[in-house]
Amino acid sequence: MNWLMPDLYIITGSNGAGKSSVGANYLPASIRKNYPVFDGDKLYMTKQKELWSSGIRAIKESKKIALNFVAETFAQLTDEALLKNETFVYEGHFTNDATWDVPKRFRERGYQIRMIFLGLANPDLSEIRVIDRVKEGGHFVPRNTVEDNL
Repeated sequence: MNWLMPDLYIITGSNGAGKSSVGANYLPASIRKNYPVFDGDKLYMTKQKELWSSGIRAIKESKKIALNFVAETFAQLTDEALLKNETFVYEGHFTNDATWDVPKRFRERGYQIRMIFLGLANPDLSEIRVIDRVKEGGHFVPRNTVEDNL
């Protein structure tokens, strides 16, 4: 049995601040080595591309399927970590009350919650970085969402 309290690491912050590209660099080396960061945005993009390649060309349908896939995968992984009492790492935002449910579940099970926040000075800079990311094949985030995530 693991007598040490496991950790929940959450990489959060502004859109375009580098959560996916450099966020993991702020994790302890042992965590980086042993626990992958769940990145729902990357998984979503990968799933959409997979759906497109498989012949699903309806944008709304592929978005819905990909979003459900990400939600189901995240739920499965968090349930598994809690069941095994293992450290878990994910990237996410806290834009509404429901987004706090996962950290609350882990905290109730005795996990140490560790948040890494990557921020930018203002929404304009965030928006510019998102636009640059889209040019490189990344995902788009509308201005109102950018402002919600600051």
